Amino acid sequence: MNVAALRALLDGDLANAIVASTPGGVERQEAAGQHHLVSSDILPREIRATTRDDMAALGFVFGRDVDDVFVECEPPAGWSKVPTDHSMWSRLVDAGGTTQAMIFYKAAFYDRCATLYWGRTT
Repeated sequence: MNVAALRALLDGDLANAIVASTPGGVERQEAAGQHHLVSSDILPREIRATTRDDMAALGFVFGRDVDDVFVECEPPAGWSKVPTDHSMWSRLVDAGGTTQAMIFYKAAFYDRCATLYWGRTT
């Protein structure tokens, strides 16, 4: 049994203990997290190299905090989030398809975090 599975089990989190004990389980959890991110109107609460006010000036509409990682956010018309081939990275693209920001989201239950990096590309 690995450390993540043991920790989940000790916390009484049987579902995540199973995820961590199953080969490829955490990777599938991270891929599912990326799919949820790009298919919903949320963005990371942590934003680097710009501000919510600057984004609002571009047409982003911020709502309530969803949890300690995400905030509701409706992007400007035509903007979207696009997954990359790495489940922890997605692109925020404008209406013309230009990447304006990169989004890091680690959806693993034992280390869940997300950050939007404005102007960054990989």
